[in-house]
Amino acid sequence: MTETSPPEFLSDERFISEHRRVFVMFMGRDGYSQEMSTEEFPRLRETVKLDACPKAYLRLQRTGSRFALDRRKKMEIAEIYHKAGEHAYYGYCVALGIKPE
Repeated sequence: MTETSPPEFLSDERFISEHRRVFVMFMGRDGYSQEMSTEEFPRLRETVKLDACPKAYLRLQRTGSRFALDRRKKMEIAEIYHKAGEHAYYGYCVALGIKPE
């Protein structure tokens, strides 16, 4: 099975910035600190792919992290990340004048 290349918008700094902004907002809404959101965003970005499968994030070693997270919390955070991505994609498309799919 060959892996397809990710859509271009995923590497667009405008999308990444919007995704980070929405992720921090959603994390805050759910009671997580801004520091934790800021620390987790790059980890999630590297491990959670378009299919929103958190397996790699769950196995990720948390060396140097200030926040201890159990499996349930990691799953919750991965879900928040995915939902934030959906909202960020919509905002990104609207800002560029593209009709979201």
